[in-house]
Amino acid sequence: MTLPADIRDLVLFPVIIFNFLFCAGDAHAERESMLYPAGPAAEQIARIWWEMLIVYGIVFVVTMLFVVLALVVRRREHPVLGSRFVFISGIGIPTVILVVMLISSIHSTVEMGKVPADFHIKVQSHHWWFAVSYPDHGIVDANEIHIPVKKVVQFELLSHGVVHSFWVPRLGGKRDMLPDHPTELRLAADKPGVYRGTCTEYCAGPHALMTFRLIAHEPEDFDKWLALQSRPPPVPTDPQLRQGRDVFLQQGCAACHAITGISESDTGPDLTHLGSRITLGAGTVDNTKGNLSGWIANPQSIKPRNMMPPSYLSPNDLHAVVEYLRSLQ
Repeated sequence: MTLPADIRDLVLFPVIIFNFLFCAGDAHAERESMLYPAGPAAEQIARIWWEMLIVYGIVFVVTMLFVVLALVVRRREHPVLGSRFVFISGIGIPTVILVVMLISSIHSTVEMGKVPADFHIKVQSHHWWFAVSYPDHGIVDANEIHIPVKKVVQFELLSHGVVHSFWVPRLGGKRDMLPDHPTELRLAADKPGVYRGTCTEYCAGPHALMTFRLIAHEPEDFDKWLALQSRPPPVPTDPQLRQGRDVFLQQGCAACHAITGISESDTGPDLTHLGSRITLGAGTVDNTKGNLSGWIANPQSIKPRNMMPPSYLSPNDLHAVVEYLRSLQ
């Protein structure tokens, strides 16, 4: 027997909600869900979300009960009682609920904005990657953000070109990244871990492949990371690494990418510590030797329509530059 479409939708709706809330699709789902907050800002957002789900869920159930009652008990409408009921249940009660929710949302936003910042990071979005800098420490990175746990980090956000958006679901809300108009967002992580962030404003091209990783460290580990990142890469002594460095300088790589002490271009992501990164191509693939080789040889096959052209290197030169870049820790 086939159920009518409206009855089928009513039956499927709670099933869909249950699966969304309680049936994670894979082991990594928790890392990306705002329903598993890992910071104070995200906890505020999750609290408001649950409040909305409960209140609106009750309203939905009550509404469906009235619909069923209207279908089962067909009685002539009382002209005065009917209009009063429609006004109270259809206009008055929803207005009160929406006003209360609005006040709760505004209060949470204001409270999150009052928290003093302990650390400052600048993030600038490009087509289609994120440049990251730590102004107080002279460190420049790309597509990875490192922060200390239990510290409020002030992010200064800016876009180079079109409007992008910055979001780490488990740590807080979204914030637009605008050209020539910096915006601000404050986040904190309660525990160490790797949190996935993404651009949520459609920016054409490989927008779906524009992500980043936020790594939260214990304070002592974060201090070690700062010290390591502050050091320029050593001059290679291994012949193969020296060859890779020469290939990087002679084959046009330095025209787009910076490596401290070697090149200064900011057209593409900074590669000073590429070997220590988790991913390549703004979170598109894992940072492995094979993926790095494929990315250098033909990045369009991994992330179509990104701004990097193919590199026509001999196998020997490609292997040398890959080993050199992987040595940049």
